[in-house]
Parts: sequence; structure tokens; C-alpha cells
Amino acid sequence: MRHTLTTVVIAALFAAAAQAQTESTKAPVPHQQVISTNPLGAIVKWFNVEYERKITPATTWGVAASTFDEMDYRSASLLVRWYPQQAALDGFYLGARTGVYHFENYSRRATVLPGAGLEIGHAWLFGPKRNASVNLGFGLTRLFGKDADGYGAPSVLPNVRLANIGIAF
Repeated sequence: MRHTLTTVVIAALFAAAAQAQTESTKAPVPHQQVISTNPLGAIVKWFNVEYERKITPATTWGVAASTFDEMDYRSASLLVRWYPQQAALDGFYLGARTGVYHFENYSRRATVLPGAGLEIGHAWLFGPKRNASVNLGFGLTRLFGKDADGYGAPSVLPNVRLANIGIAF
């Protein structure tokens, strides 16, 4: 009886370990680019759009723009993302971005600051053609220049993708 129980426990552990294994690479994505936006942002008057294009099987480049009316904030940035599973546009990614960020304070005094940052996220492609995209991610961008003399600009900005939804083509 004890040997039977040991055999069952070992078989269950090996099956769980085998099931937990993932491939180091994924199937290549048939699409070259994704355009996406966050429809949930419209509720708080935050609008964004991102365009991402494959440059190698594991890397992409892109552009992003956003505006947040409540804070008189606008941005435009360039981004690069690396997908370690070799399936750009689908899966876990690490990224970097750089851009310009525009702020206005309550006296309508405006400033434009450059910034650079890092991000981490995950993108999924769904549907029979794998062309419906959902992207979740988070990152931080450091702003450079004067930010403490009444401009109302923070020194670090979060980059949040709560649910960018788009189309791959």
C-alpha cells in the first residue's frame, strides 16, 4: 500500500512539473503591426493611441500619444519592446520609451519636458485570425528639466496600460 501511494504521489508531481513547463519560444505571429487604444480611459477623459510594428521576431518599435484633460497633460513618445519568447506582438515584453511631455498649471503656464523610461507588460492576440489584441502593462518615465518652479510637472510619470485593445494586421 505504501509503495502504491508513493507511486501515485510521484506520478502526480511529475505530471504537474511537466504541465508547468512552457516553451521557450512561441509560434510566430502572422501580423506585422498593432494599433490600439484604451477605451476605459475615456471615462476619466484620458485618451491614448499606440502603434507597434515588428522589426525582428523578438523586437518591435512604436509610437504612442496620449492626452489627459483633467491634468492638462499631453505626450508623444517612441517605444521599443523586446519579447523574449521570440513572438513579437504576443506575450511577455520588456520595453523602453522616450518622448516629450507637455503640462500646463492653473495659471496656464505651459512646459514641455523630455523623458525616458522602462516598462513591462503582456500582450495577447485572440480570435480565429489572432488579430484581436489586448495589452496590459506598467512602466515609469523620468522627466528631465526644471519641474519644481511652478510648472506643475512631476519628476516621474507612470505609464499604465490597463487594457489597451486593438487590432493586429
